[in-house]
Amino acid sequence: MTIKKIKYHRVYEDVIEQIEHLISEGNLAPGAVLPTERELAQAFGISRGTLREAFRILEREGLIETRPGGGRYLSKNVNQAEDRKRILENIERATIIELLEAREIFETGIVELAARRASEQDLLEIESALERWGTIDRESDDPANPDQSFHLSIAKATRNVVLVNLIDLHMDLLQKTMKKTAAIPGRKAEAYKEHADILAAIQAKDPAKAKAALLFHLGQVKRNILMR
Repeated sequence: MTIKKIKYHRVYEDVIEQIEHLISEGNLAPGAVLPTERELAQAFGISRGTLREAFRILEREGLIETRPGGGRYLSKNVNQAEDRKRILENIERATIIELLEAREIFETGIVELAARRASEQDLLEIESALERWGTIDRESDDPANPDQSFHLSIAKATRNVVLVNLIDLHMDLLQKTMKKTAAIPGRKAEAYKEHADILAAIQAKDPAKAKAALLFHLGQVKRNILMR
C-alpha cells in the first residue's frame, strides 16, 4: 500500500490561479469590474479573509485596482500574455521574499534551540543531509531532497513538533527558492558553505553563532532572489 504525503495548500494561490484562468479564457476583460467580495467568497467557497489576502497580492502586482467606493477592477495593463507571465513571476518572487522574512523570525529560534538540544544522532542526520548536497535535483519535490532535509533535520533536533511542522508546511516554497538560486554560477558552493557554518555552530552548541550563520544564509538568498 502506497500512502502519499499530504501537502500544505495555500488557498489564496488557487484564487489567483482562477482569476488568471478567467482572464486567459476571455471571461474577464481588462478594465472589467470584479464581483463583490461576498459573491466571490461564496463562489470560491472560502472566507473573505483568504480572498482579501489574494487581492492584496494581486493589487501589489498591478493585476487588479481598487477604487474607493467603486469596487475592484481588472487592470487595463494586463492585456498581453507577457504582462501576465511577468505578474505571475513577480507574485512567486514576492511570496518567496515573504517566506524569507518569516524564516528570519521563526527559523532563527529553531537553530538556536537545535544548538541546545541536538543529540549525537541528530547531528549525524543533519550532517548526512549536508553531505548529500552534491546529489541535489532542482526538479525534485522529494522531501529527501538534501536542502529540504537539512532544514527539516535541524527542526527535528529541537524536539518540538510545532517547529517541525512550520518547516514541513513550507517545503514547496523552500523548493521554489532553491530553483530560483541554484542556477546562479557559484551559488551552489556558496550555499554549501553557508549550511556547513550553520551545522558547525549547532555542533559547537553555540546558539548565537547558529543564529548568525542562518541570518547570513537567508540574507544571501534574499539578495540573489532580488537580483533575478
